[in-house]
Amino acid sequence: MIIKERLVSAFIAILFIAVFQPFGLLHFGMLRWMLLAGFSIIIVSSCLLSEVIVAKLFGLDNDVTRGTRYIIKRNIIFEGINIFLLTVTFTLYLDRFVNNDIIDNHFSLRSVANVLIVNVFTSIIIHVYWRNLYKKRMVAIQLEEAKRLSGMLEERWRQARLKETTGEKTAEAINTAVRLCLSGTTKEKVEMYDVDFLYAESDANYVHIHYLCDGKERKSMLRSTIKDVAESVAGLPEIVRCHRAFIVNLSHVSHVESRSSGFMLVLKHVSALIPVSKTYQQEVKLRLENPE
Repeated sequence: MIIKERLVSAFIAILFIAVFQPFGLLHFGMLRWMLLAGFSIIIVSSCLLSEVIVAKLFGLDNDVTRGTRYIIKRNIIFEGINIFLLTVTFTLYLDRFVNNDIIDNHFSLRSVANVLIVNVFTSIIIHVYWRNLYKKRMVAIQLEEAKRLSGMLEERWRQARLKETTGEKTAEAINTAVRLCLSGTTKEKVEMYDVDFLYAESDANYVHIHYLCDGKERKSMLRSTIKDVAESVAGLPEIVRCHRAFIVNLSHVSHVESRSSGFMLVLKHVSALIPVSKTYQQEVKLRLENPE
């Protein structure tokens, strides 16, 4: 797959040179197409050689499961190597073949600078192309994932409603409920059962606690940090950190929405949308899929 992507990148670079014809190629008449063929061979060879160097010399395999930072690091190293190889080979190629009475491409600092500028600009175009393509792919995947999770939650809520009709859910909730006492750095505190906790939101030096009281949403404010609240509910599997500023009770999530910034959790009883950052996304998905 990665070789295919590198070849696509090479094609974009070749297309850029064919359209804009830098290095004075327009002054070579029909010969410029033969010169362009030479550039094409250099570009493809450089891309493939850079990929081999990254994989073998630096030991960086194309493993997308190792995370975004790893892939970004790998691509930066690849681009650095590729730009270096292209700058050297392009300069030598221009010095040897792309010279006439009008165009002087003999080896000099000026020719090296021109080649470097063209290669950097082409790399930026390729980077923007792949970034937009992968962003569209990720949005599509994320949308499908949100639909899957929402369908799973809908079925779970349907089963819960069936239990309510028999009183089974009520008895189960009473037997398993845990009393929570969230306190701040001053004397204020908020008490509730874990099943009534909705979400907590950080606000500078305070944390807003949203919870149910007699079936209605209530909000209390503690002088505390979201980290301290997270430590207070650490033993409760249904209550998780989902964002640097949010903690949420997943048992109240009715469905999942997909946004450009990531997942948003929709809770029953409240109108607020709870964001899920990429840092906590995998854990939230696992907890939603395995609530027990």
